[in-house]
Amino acid sequence: MKTQFTSRIVKLTFAFLFVLIAASCSQDDEAMDAAALANEINSEIAAKGAKVSTADTYTSVITGHGSVVCLDINATRTFTLSGWNGTAALNVQIYDTSILDWVSIDSFNGQLPSPQSLSYTFPTVGVYKLKYQVSGNSVNGGTNGFVEFDVTVVNCNTTAVGCSLSQGFWFASPQSVWTSVSVGGQTYTKAEGLAIWNSSNAGGMADSKKGFLQVAAIKLSGSTVLSTDSVWTDVAIVEAWLSTLDKLTPLNLNDFSDSNAAQAAGRIGDWINANHCE
Repeated sequence: MKTQFTSRIVKLTFAFLFVLIAASCSQDDEAMDAAALANEINSEIAAKGAKVSTADTYTSVITGHGSVVCLDINATRTFTLSGWNGTAALNVQIYDTSILDWVSIDSFNGQLPSPQSLSYTFPTVGVYKLKYQVSGNSVNGGTNGFVEFDVTVVNCNTTAVGCSLSQGFWFASPQSVWTSVSVGGQTYTKAEGLAIWNSSNAGGMADSKKGFLQVAAIKLSGSTVLSTDSVWTDVAIVEAWLSTLDKLTPLNLNDFSDSNAAQAAGRIGDWINANHCE
């Protein structure tokens, strides 16, 4: 009887232990399943977070200053601000060297959508400093403070002008070196040219001498006088007249006169004075 009772107690004990073990295993499995699910969800969230659509990326920029502004063609430049999401407050400024400070040139009022444009007329040639700001943050495309840029303004249509040494250099300076020069269809040696230079000016310089010396100065200056220079118009006038005359010498200079050629020679002298080679 005692043995049977003991046997029942042992069986009940093992049964209770089995129930405890089974419950423990079930809890471990559920914990493992929950951990795995959590890891899977976290991985999915991380993967989604790494994908940023380009439609959600905003960067404010200003365009219209990438090239040189031609003051003599169109000194007004249009700038376009763009690249932010929603609306933003805008500010464009230029550095005023007369007061050593920044001044606003924008025409924006209130909160505005992208894009916005404004125009500014530059008063003269030079390099101008400008800056712009778009309120907001990195999410909607606002700038981090002001962004500076430069605009270069030049005269695009300005034609280069050459230079010439004067007749005084070519005929009186010991530094001048030349052997001959062609004027009015005639070739003159340096000695012949110097003879004309040293001839008497009593009663006023002869028109032929004026024309010869000025044209010779232009031609002896060579490539420093550009083919596009306006002085060649007057050179042509003088040479057209001289080509109808005999070759000049100190003895026949006063035999010829022409007011148009004399005036052209005077303009050649003015051009040389204004564009003298240093």
